[in-house]
Amino acid sequence: MDRVSFLAPVVTDCTANNSPDGSPLEELKTYLNTHPEVEGLPLGAGYQATAELYRIPLGDFVIKRARGPFFWRRIGESGLRRERDIYDRVQNVPGIPRCMGLLDSKHLVLEHIPGDSYRKRQHELKDRERFFERLQKTIEDMHAAGVAHGDLKRKDNLLVGPDERPFLIDFGLAYATGSGRPFEKSLFEWVKQYDYNAWIKHKYQGRMDEIPADDAKYYRPMKLEIAARGIRLLWQKLTFRRFRTRNRVR
Repeated sequence: MDRVSFLAPVVTDCTANNSPDGSPLEELKTYLNTHPEVEGLPLGAGYQATAELYRIPLGDFVIKRARGPFFWRRIGESGLRRERDIYDRVQNVPGIPRCMGLLDSKHLVLEHIPGDSYRKRQHELKDRERFFERLQKTIEDMHAAGVAHGDLKRKDNLLVGPDERPFLIDFGLAYATGSGRPFEKSLFEWVKQYDYNAWIKHKYQGRMDEIPADDAKYYRPMKLEIAARGIRLLWQKLTFRRFRTRNRVR
């Protein structure tokens, strides 16, 4: 999802659900309540939530809202509260949009970064080496903060911002370390590896035989990834997806 910079001061503590009067979050809530005619620009939608861009005098920002019937929406709102907690862990990591908090304890408000998805810009980068060096640093800092993204393979979750700076978005599937139990540590390392594998695949655009030794140490194919790729290729053959894609391009 594309993002545009939030111009007003942001709440430093992303966990501040009940912000005091006068805070950016309260100002935002008041403005939206007193201007019901204001509508957000749709940016994208997932299985559990939608994201909309709001451009108002306070600034430009994104609001993620749960979607679906009552029961499914409740699950989505719980997921957004969890995502808020994830953002709190990575609040000071460069390359990750800042979080303002939650509106009404259920709508996630985020900084909005100008740019396009990596999916759109992957073949237009002027300095790929610098872009992926920065991305690697963001991933390492995120891991040091105790968070693994887990879904960086999706090119839409990687944003190309100003000056071709990479930004990670959509932490709905992220995993954060907790009590430090052996199982949790193992799961965290497992998800971290998915992040590095995605970084390598994007950097070398799937040409795995071209990975130099310095980067090869970061790549370790996971059994689940191998199985998922086999299923995806089989599905593409059964549905003639590649054939249909080529025809659309023509």
